[in-house]
Amino acid sequence: MTRGVVACKKRWYKINKAVAQFAGCYDQASQNIRSGSNANDIKELAYKLYSTNYGQKFTFERHWNMLRLEQKWRSQLPTQRSKKSKRRGKGKAQMSEDFSERKSSVVKKLSLMEDIENVREKELMEREKEREEEKEHRAKMMAIKEKELQIQAAMKEQELQTQRYIKEIEIKAKEREMDMQILNSDTSTMSEKRRALHEIACEKIMAKWFT
Repeated sequence: MTRGVVACKKRWYKINKAVAQFAGCYDQASQNIRSGSNANDIKELAYKLYSTNYGQKFTFERHWNMLRLEQKWRSQLPTQRSKKSKRRGKGKAQMSEDFSERKSSVVKKLSLMEDIENVREKELMEREKEREEEKEHRAKMMAIKEKELQIQAAMKEQELQTQRYIKEIEIKAKEREMDMQILNSDTSTMSEKRRALHEIACEKIMAKWFT
Protein backbone atom coordinates (compact mmCIF):
# COMPACT_ATOMS: atom_id res chain seq x y z
CA MET A 1 0.00 0.00 0.00
CA THR A 2 1.47 3.36 -1.08
CA ARG A 3 1.96 6.28 1.25
CA GLY A 4 -0.73 8.27 -0.58
CA VAL A 5 -3.35 5.56 -0.05
CA VAL A 6 -2.48 5.31 3.64
CA ALA A 7 -2.77 9.07 4.03
CA CYS A 8 -6.16 9.05 2.29
CA LYS A 9 -7.43 6.31 4.59
CA LYS A 10 -6.29 8.21 7.67
CA ARG A 11 -7.88 11.40 6.35
CA TRP A 12 -11.16 9.62 5.63
CA TYR A 13 -11.17 8.01 9.09
CA LYS A 14 -10.76 11.43 10.70
CA ILE A 15 -13.53 13.00 8.57
CA ASN A 16 -15.86 10.02 9.03
CA LYS A 17 -15.46 10.07 12.80
CA ALA A 18 -15.94 13.83 13.14
CA VAL A 19 -18.98 13.92 10.82
CA ALA A 20 -20.62 11.01 12.67
CA GLN A 21 -20.04 12.78 16.00
CA PHE A 22 -21.46 16.05 14.66
CA ALA A 23 -24.48 14.19 13.27
CA GLY A 24 -25.18 12.93 16.77
CA CYS A 25 -24.90 16.46 18.16
CA TYR A 26 -27.24 17.72 15.42
CA ASP A 27 -29.82 15.05 16.33
CA GLN A 28 -29.56 16.04 19.98
CA ALA A 29 -29.94 19.72 19.10
CA SER A 30 -32.99 18.94 16.93
CA GLN A 31 -34.70 17.23 19.86
CA ASN A 32 -33.99 20.07 22.29
CA ILE A 33 -34.95 23.12 20.17
CA ARG A 34 -37.55 25.58 21.32
CA SER A 35 -40.66 26.60 19.45
CA GLY A 36 -39.87 29.08 16.65
CA SER A 37 -36.28 27.90 16.10
CA ASN A 38 -34.97 27.34 12.57
CA ALA A 39 -32.28 25.21 10.94
CA ASN A 40 -29.56 27.77 11.70
CA ASP A 41 -30.49 27.69 15.39
CA ILE A 42 -30.24 23.91 15.35
CA LYS A 43 -26.85 24.03 13.64
CA GLU A 44 -25.55 26.64 16.08
CA LEU A 45 -26.64 24.51 19.03
CA ALA A 46 -25.07 21.45 17.39
CA TYR A 47 -21.74 23.32 17.11
CA LYS A 48 -21.91 24.20 20.81
CA LEU A 49 -22.71 20.61 21.77
CA TYR A 50 -19.84 19.30 19.65
CA SER A 51 -17.40 21.75 21.21
CA THR A 52 -18.61 20.85 24.70
CA ASN A 53 -18.59 17.08 24.14
CA TYR A 54 -15.32 16.75 22.23
CA GLY A 55 -13.33 19.78 23.35
CA GLN A 56 -12.71 21.16 19.85
CA LYS A 57 -14.40 23.05 17.02
CA PHE A 58 -16.14 21.16 14.21
CA THR A 59 -14.32 21.94 10.93
CA PHE A 60 -15.94 19.56 8.47
CA GLU A 61 -19.25 21.32 7.75
CA ARG A 62 -18.78 21.01 3.97
CA HIS A 63 -18.30 17.26 4.30
CA TRP A 64 -21.27 16.98 6.64
CA ASN A 65 -23.49 18.84 4.16
CA MET A 66 -22.48 16.28 1.53
CA LEU A 67 -22.99 13.25 3.77
CA ARG A 68 -25.99 14.30 5.90
CA LEU A 69 -28.50 12.91 3.40
CA GLU A 70 -26.89 9.49 3.60
CA GLN A 71 -28.68 6.99 5.82
CA LYS A 72 -25.76 6.74 8.24
CA TRP A 73 -25.69 10.46 9.05
CA ARG A 74 -29.31 11.47 8.36
CA SER A 75 -30.70 13.59 11.16
CA GLN A 76 -34.26 13.70 12.39
CA LEU A 77 -35.59 17.19 11.68
CA PRO A 78 -38.08 18.68 14.16
CA THR A 79 -41.75 18.58 13.23
CA GLN A 80 -44.71 20.38 14.74
CA ARG A 81 -46.79 18.27 16.99
CA SER A 82 -50.50 18.06 16.48
CA LYS A 83 -52.97 18.62 19.28
CA LYS A 84 -53.58 14.90 19.33
CA SER A 85 -49.86 14.28 19.83
CA LYS A 86 -49.83 16.82 22.64
CA ARG A 87 -52.74 15.10 24.34
CA ARG A 88 -51.03 11.78 23.85
CA GLY A 89 -47.85 13.25 25.30
CA LYS A 90 -49.75 14.56 28.31
CA GLY A 91 -51.33 11.14 28.75
CA LYS A 92 -47.93 9.49 28.64
CA ALA A 93 -46.58 12.05 31.08
CA GLN A 94 -49.48 11.37 33.44
CA MET A 95 -48.95 7.62 33.11
CA SER A 96 -45.26 8.12 33.78
CA GLU A 97 -46.07 10.25 36.83
CA ASP A 98 -48.57 7.66 38.12
CA PHE A 99 -46.04 4.91 37.55
CA SER A 100 -43.40 6.93 39.41
CA GLU A 101 -45.80 7.43 42.32
CA ARG A 102 -46.68 3.74 42.42
CA LYS A 103 -43.01 2.86 42.17
CA SER A 104 -42.21 5.26 45.01
CA SER A 105 -45.03 3.75 47.09
CA VAL A 106 -43.77 0.23 46.41
CA VAL A 107 -40.23 1.26 47.30
CA LYS A 108 -41.45 2.79 50.57
CA LYS A 109 -43.45 -0.34 51.40
CA LEU A 110 -40.48 -2.55 50.59
CA SER A 111 -38.26 -0.34 52.72
CA LEU A 112 -40.78 -0.50 55.58
CA MET A 113 -41.03 -4.28 55.22
CA GLU A 114 -37.25 -4.50 55.25
CA ASP A 115 -37.12 -2.36 58.41
CA ILE A 116 -39.76 -4.56 60.06
CA GLU A 117 -37.86 -7.67 59.01
CA ASN A 118 -34.65 -6.21 60.44
CA VAL A 119 -36.42 -5.42 63.72
CA ARG A 120 -37.86 -8.94 63.89
CA GLU A 121 -34.49 -10.44 63.10
CA LYS A 122 -32.90 -8.30 65.81
CA GLU A 123 -35.58 -9.38 68.30
CA LEU A 124 -35.04 -13.03 67.39
CA MET A 125 -31.29 -12.62 67.84
CA GLU A 126 -31.82 -10.95 71.23
CA ARG A 127 -34.21 -13.72 72.31
CA GLU A 128 -31.75 -16.35 71.16
CA LYS A 129 -29.02 -14.56 73.08
CA GLU A 130 -31.22 -14.44 76.19
CA ARG A 131 -31.97 -18.16 75.85
CA GLU A 132 -28.28 -18.93 75.50
CA GLU A 133 -27.46 -16.77 78.53
CA GLU A 134 -30.24 -18.43 80.55
CA LYS A 135 -29.02 -21.86 79.45
CA GLU A 136 -25.47 -20.95 80.44
CA HIS A 137 -26.71 -19.59 83.79
CA ARG A 138 -28.64 -22.80 84.47
CA ALA A 139 -25.58 -24.87 83.61
CA LYS A 140 -23.48 -22.81 86.02
CA MET A 141 -26.10 -23.13 88.77
CA MET A 142 -26.30 -26.89 88.22
CA ALA A 143 -22.51 -27.13 88.39
CA ILE A 144 -22.51 -25.12 91.64
CA LYS A 145 -25.31 -27.29 93.06
CA GLU A 146 -23.46 -30.46 92.09
CA LYS A 147 -20.31 -29.11 93.72
CA GLU A 148 -22.25 -28.30 96.87
CA LEU A 149 -23.69 -31.81 96.93
CA GLN A 150 -20.21 -33.26 96.50
CA ILE A 151 -18.92 -31.11 99.36
CA GLN A 152 -21.86 -32.10 101.55
CA ALA A 153 -21.31 -35.78 100.73
CA ALA A 154 -17.60 -35.44 101.52
CA MET A 155 -18.36 -33.67 104.80
CA LYS A 156 -20.90 -36.33 105.73
CA GLU A 157 -18.41 -39.08 104.93
CA GLN A 158 -15.79 -37.29 106.99
CA GLU A 159 -18.26 -36.99 109.85
CA LEU A 160 -19.08 -40.70 109.63
CA GLN A 161 -15.40 -41.57 109.62
CA THR A 162 -14.88 -39.35 112.66
CA GLN A 163 -17.78 -40.99 114.45
CA ARG A 164 -16.44 -44.45 113.63
CA TYR A 165 -12.99 -43.43 114.84
CA ILE A 166 -14.43 -42.08 118.10
CA LYS A 167 -16.47 -45.24 118.50
CA GLU A 168 -13.40 -47.37 117.96
CA ILE A 169 -11.47 -45.30 120.50
CA GLU A 170 -14.28 -45.66 123.01
CA ILE A 171 -14.41 -49.41 122.43
CA LYS A 172 -10.65 -49.71 122.82
CA ALA A 173 -10.73 -47.57 125.94
CA LYS A 174 -13.44 -49.76 127.41
CA GLU A 175 -11.52 -52.87 126.43
CA ARG A 176 -8.31 -51.48 127.95
CA GLU A 177 -10.15 -50.60 131.12
CA MET A 178 -11.45 -54.15 131.39
CA ASP A 179 -8.00 -55.58 130.68
CA MET A 180 -6.48 -53.31 133.32
CA GLN A 181 -9.02 -54.59 135.79
CA ILE A 182 -7.96 -58.14 134.97
CA LEU A 183 -4.29 -57.23 135.42
CA ASN A 184 -5.04 -55.59 138.77
CA SER A 185 -7.25 -58.40 140.02
CA ASP A 186 -6.47 -59.82 143.47
CA THR A 187 -5.09 -63.34 142.99
CA SER A 188 -4.68 -64.14 146.67
CA THR A 189 -8.10 -65.63 146.94
CA MET A 190 -7.92 -67.49 143.61
CA SER A 191 -7.46 -71.18 143.35
CA GLU A 192 -4.29 -72.50 141.82
CA LYS A 193 -6.06 -73.42 138.58
CA ARG A 194 -7.76 -70.03 138.31
CA ARG A 195 -4.48 -68.27 139.11
CA ALA A 196 -2.83 -70.15 136.24
CA LEU A 197 -5.58 -69.02 133.86
CA HIS A 198 -5.20 -65.47 135.17
CA GLU A 199 -1.49 -65.51 134.41
CA ILE A 200 -2.17 -66.66 130.84
CA ALA A 201 -4.74 -63.87 130.42
CA CYS A 202 -2.31 -61.31 131.82
CA GLU A 203 0.39 -62.40 129.38
CA LYS A 204 -2.02 -61.89 126.46
CA ILE A 205 -3.07 -58.48 127.78
CA MET A 206 0.55 -57.41 128.18
CA ALA A 207 1.34 -58.58 124.66
CA LYS A 208 -1.69 -56.69 123.28
CA TRP A 209 -1.07 -53.36 124.97
CA PHE A 210 2.62 -53.15 125.70
CA THR A 211 4.43 -54.77 122.80
